[in-house]
Amino acid sequence: RERGLDYYASGFLKWQVKPATSAPRNYEAELRVRAFLIGSRVWRSQGVLLADGLAPKRYSDSWRGEKAAHFDAALGTISFSGNSPSAVLQSGAQDQVSLFIQMAAAVAGQNFKVGSELNVQTATARDAVNWTLTYKSDDIIDLKGDRVETQRWVCLPRGKFDSQIEMWFAKS
Repeated sequence: RERGLDYYASGFLKWQVKPATSAPRNYEAELRVRAFLIGSRVWRSQGVLLADGLAPKRYSDSWRGEKAAHFDAALGTISFSGNSPSAVLQSGAQDQVSLFIQMAAAVAGQNFKVGSELNVQTATARDAVNWTLTYKSDDIIDLKGDRVETQRWVCLPRGKFDSQIEMWFAKS
């Protein structure tokens, strides 16, 4: 559901860690979604793998042109294309794509209880604000005939035109 309209889309997430002989290692993630009459939209995250998780360097959103966010750890800022003001880079900050991968690692590595909340600064191509992710329930979902135990996490919309995000992470 987007802006009050229901639609059906297909998509995929591509995750690639580039080989390196020394740390840190670079990663690239791409989330591509295609919907009838809407077309394709591509979100990309590029950054490095650190001991405490993903550290994005560049995030882009390509739909009717490309907009981007740039993470500069040395300056402690996130800058945006267009006229959006820069944001202060918080520890553990993610972008809209790296967040999914970082959350999967967090769920696999920690023992959360239903009701737990995580606040993560999350960059879009326009801003970077804290998103509150809430562990709502344990669900069993069917994936190609296999029953998979999952944790369902929800991020409620911040404003009228924001989307609610729901993520299911397999406990395995």
